[in-house]
Amino acid sequence: MSATTHVDRDKSQSSQSSGRDLSVDYLRTTLTLMVLAHHSCLAYTSWAHFDKQHLFRSTAPVVDSTRWAFFDYAENFNDVFFMSLMFFISGLFVYPALRKHGTLRFIRDRLLRLGLPFAVAVVFLMPVAYYASWQLSGRSQGFWDFYQRLARDGFAAGPPWFIWVLLLFDVALALILAPLQRWMPQAERSIRSLYDRPIATFFGLFLLSALVYLPLLSRYGFGAWTVLFTSPFAFQISRIGLYALWFVFGLLVGSPGIENGLLSRNGGLARRWPIWIIACIAAYNVLWFIPRLPIVHELSAFTQGTLEALLWLASCVASCLGFLALFRGIQWRPLPWLISLSRSAYVMYLVHYVYITWTQRLLLDRPIFAGIKCVFVFLATTLLSWLTAQLALRIPKLKTIL
Repeated sequence: MSATTHVDRDKSQSSQSSGRDLSVDYLRTTLTLMVLAHHSCLAYTSWAHFDKQHLFRSTAPVVDSTRWAFFDYAENFNDVFFMSLMFFISGLFVYPALRKHGTLRFIRDRLLRLGLPFAVAVVFLMPVAYYASWQLSGRSQGFWDFYQRLARDGFAAGPPWFIWVLLLFDVALALILAPLQRWMPQAERSIRSLYDRPIATFFGLFLLSALVYLPLLSRYGFGAWTVLFTSPFAFQISRIGLYALWFVFGLLVGSPGIENGLLSRNGGLARRWPIWIIACIAAYNVLWFIPRLPIVHELSAFTQGTLEALLWLASCVASCLGFLALFRGIQWRPLPWLISLSRSAYVMYLVHYVYITWTQRLLLDRPIFAGIKCVFVFLATTLLSWLTAQLALRIPKLKTIL
């Protein structure tokens, strides 16, 4: 993933000290920090609500009485694209790993590095995180009572839902690619042709995203979640096809090496990174403001929904390409603090929700400006998650997994 997965990394464009690609590492780290910031502000959006009777139908585990409308704007920017980009980055190194290790070893490795942390997070970490919310329901009889209810009714995945979906994608692609190896050279040649075609890439991704996203959105709606067979294997129905598309696209882009195609530092995307950042910002603001215009409200509900969905997809694709352009276009230096965050990012993703919910619980309904609360929650969570990672990575067996 982004910062949350532990995947083989391309070693071209590397720092002399570590042999790691700094642009990918730093992008992965940035996305992880965006996850922490996203969850830090959910308690303070204007539309946040808490359902005491059905805890997991709340918009966030802790919902504060102090709000700031700016968080609606900022949270939505993240929500539009950052999970798609996480799946793309996760896919970048799948084929090189398959080619190096073979299908069975690749699957075994993913089960260890993704499946085991997911199980630990769901069984041990998420109950601690959600207990901060359960206390607010007025039905708390102690942690053990809450834990027994979860064990009986089904554990909630929380943010680690990404990890099990990524594991599913990894295993599925590994099994599908095994008999299709002879077609990969042709796919690699096609991907190399994207070297100087970022605009064509944008429209191609927009079209494909519409094909996989709009039918599910129309059928199930924007916010519906479901489970695969049983809890805690939850996912957002309307977006699962979109995430699969970006994961497969990442696999294809990474198959010839990230320097040979769309992500080449000399390619059209990286060379024109300022333009793509402007496009990212512009597309999101069009999405945010156009549906709110009075003239749009005069359209039929179907037309309004279709327009907003298309603008949402345009913003998603533009933001993904904008961030890729930025991080591939800038020449990064190995900074110790960023390298430390990058190495810690997977653990930080796994544990951060515990610190988020309890810090928000600590500040709940205190007469402090929502912006200050959010900054405090984010900084405290980042620091505590990073410290937790430092401790975990000192344990040799955990270090090999995380």
